Order: sequence, then structure tokens, then C-alpha cells
Amino acid sequence: MKSIIEFAKKQGYDDAVYLNKWNDYDVYEPVFNEDGVAYVGPPLIILAKDKEIRMSTIEEAYQHLDETMCD
Repeated sequence: MKSIIEFAKKQGYDDAVYLNKWNDYDVYEPVFNEDGVAYVGPPLIILAKDKEIRMSTIEEAYQHLDETMCD
């Protein structure tokens, strides 16, 4: 989890929260710790598998939302 948080911070976020497993990736939501709404664009997620940690593409982010909205 430490490496995920470090990655989130390098991307300009304060933290990351584990969401679920999706397409063989552990999925994390990058978050800001400030109160209020942060408008930052598409709902990108952090994808982690083995030693790979990366931001999703826009397409992956929306596919994840479509496939997991009811979870």
C-alpha cells in the first residue's frame, strides 16, 4: 500500500483508497484529503498488478465504472 500512496502523491493526490479487484488489477481511487469537491477531470483510477502501478486510461476508468457500479 505504501508504494500505491507514493504513486498517488507523485500524481498530485494526497492518498489512495482500495476499491476492488478488476481485470486482474487491484484498483485504487486517488483522493485529496481536503474538504469539498475537487474537479479534476475524468474519474481516473490507479491500477496495480505485480510490480506495475499506473494510472488508468480514460477508457479503462469508464469501463471500470460501467462494470462495477452495482458492486
